[in-house]
Amino acid sequence: MVSVAGGTGVIQEFLRTVPLFAELDDDELAHVLMAGLLRRYPAGALILKEGSEGAQLHVIHQGRVRIGKVVPGVGEEALTILGPGEYFGEIEFLDGGSASAQAIAHTECEILSIPHGEVADLMGRPELANKFLWAFARTLARRLRDSNQRVVSLFALS
Repeated sequence: MVSVAGGTGVIQEFLRTVPLFAELDDDELAHVLMAGLLRRYPAGALILKEGSEGAQLHVIHQGRVRIGKVVPGVGEEALTILGPGEYFGEIEFLDGGSASAQAIAHTECEILSIPHGEVADLMGRPELANKFLWAFARTLARRLRDSNQRVVSLFALS
């Protein structure tokens, strides 16, 4: 685990490329960076366990992360592989529940983890809340479309 303080400038510039944070001003980005922790994971490491109380938004800085569900009697079913600039943990932020899936480092990766409370603080500003919610909604819609396609493919195979 590495504090963001050492590479704040690099991470701040990276966050400007992530649609979720692109509209934040310097002070808001500094707020996110002060609260965030940059963590490195080797390939195959469990980042987030399904059902756990993660309470963090995870933004992928480098590498790839496999999001999956554990299917009893079968094992892990990969749902998607996310790359730099993508994030996970937003469902738990929106509904307050436990992790809906597991996240495993597909490759060696570096993840910025931001406590949900810090994201909520930013959402206390109506203009930012609107931008955050639209970004979350677009991400969830894209993921739902992908899931629908997977279900159709499964039915076609059976």
